[in-house]
Amino acid sequence: MTDDHDAPSVDITPKRWLCCHCGGTGVDSHGQTCQHCEGLGFC
Repeated sequence: MTDDHDAPSVDITPKRWLCCHCGGTGVDSHGQTCQHCEGLGFC
């Protein structure tokens, strides 16, 4: 049996989903900051 305390740590990259409201641009159709993703382009 192996000891988990000696296992190497691995960085897990967070999943980012493309905003379905602005298409990832961060701007809505009126040229304003997308309020769904706060201008980041992903949720």
